[in-house]
Amino acid sequence: MMRLALTNTISTGLAKRFTRCSLLLLSLSCFFVPAHGNEKLIILTDSWPPYINAEGEKSGSAARLIEILYDFEGTKTSWQYMPYELSYLKVKNQKAVLSFPYFKTPQRSQEVLFSQPIFSVTSKVYFNRQYLTSDAAQQAYADKKRIGRVSGYSYGESIDKELTEATVFASEKQALTALFNNVIDVLPMTEGVMVQQLNDYFSHRKQLIIALDGIMETSSLHVIAAKNPVGKRVIEKLDRVLAYLTKEGVSSLPTASVVEAAPVDVAKLITTEGYPLIIGQTAESGNDIAYYTLPQGTQALVIEWSSKIVHPSNTDRIYKNMMDLSKVVLLNGPHVGKELFVRNMHIELM
Repeated sequence: MMRLALTNTISTGLAKRFTRCSLLLLSLSCFFVPAHGNEKLIILTDSWPPYINAEGEKSGSAARLIEILYDFEGTKTSWQYMPYELSYLKVKNQKAVLSFPYFKTPQRSQEVLFSQPIFSVTSKVYFNRQYLTSDAAQQAYADKKRIGRVSGYSYGESIDKELTEATVFASEKQALTALFNNVIDVLPMTEGVMVQQLNDYFSHRKQLIIALDGIMETSSLHVIAAKNPVGKRVIEKLDRVLAYLTKEGVSSLPTASVVEAAPVDVAKLITTEGYPLIIGQTAESGNDIAYYTLPQGTQALVIEWSSKIVHPSNTDRIYKNMMDLSKVVLLNGPHVGKELFVRNMHIELM
């Protein structure tokens, strides 16, 4: 009888251990997919250019970084796209193992596992100077009225505190459209994402969008994982690579932000009434000036506007304003690349 009881006890213990192993294997099969004999780690994400490009496009800068880091440990990755709120919920409820990228907050740290920082971005608060002055925009932000935000996003702890009454939009494009349409007064956004959105959708009006002075937050972005053995294992794998690269002095992989070139004034050179020829000269004044005849329609980059353009005038007599010289670099034509002074009346901005 004792032998039978012992046998039953051992059988019960083995059954429990077998059940736990089966559940672990089942959970692993949910998060890995076969790929030509290897396994690919599934990572939930959503479009967030330039860091995460749209599904089917070439990987964004942050997605490519994750691929490189996991490949370093011999693990291939596969991206599955869905809204970030849903991705976070699936990881939190252990229905998925990984998602990327996320800002780390105290609440999230209680619900999911976080990797070491992958890269950092700077978030700012923007306004449309077509409708508001800088002071008025600062006041609107302080009043917490007519602020927009994108659903499911964090902009850093200090900015998030100001968004309790914000109007929520489904995407950056929708939120930015609201800013252009005067539906909201101010909008926080990650700097690199704002640059990308303006270039992609509002390139002709991007000079209207200005960042508020003194309001910004630089925060790290992380991979999040489910709080279970599988999530812990794949986060530890990623952290090992990051620690190794740091030890070896490799710090150039993560990029902190997207830097946009300063706006420039591109012009077309035109003839005007009474001046059927465009003349460019090598200096504003002096005895050693060379003069060049420029074809109508020549394109030029204005590198130095004349004082009559930059500063207000005490009179409305325009002759001096027309005849004043601005400095340009020729972009095409027989004298491409030359720096010349051209009269303002010949400069038409494109």
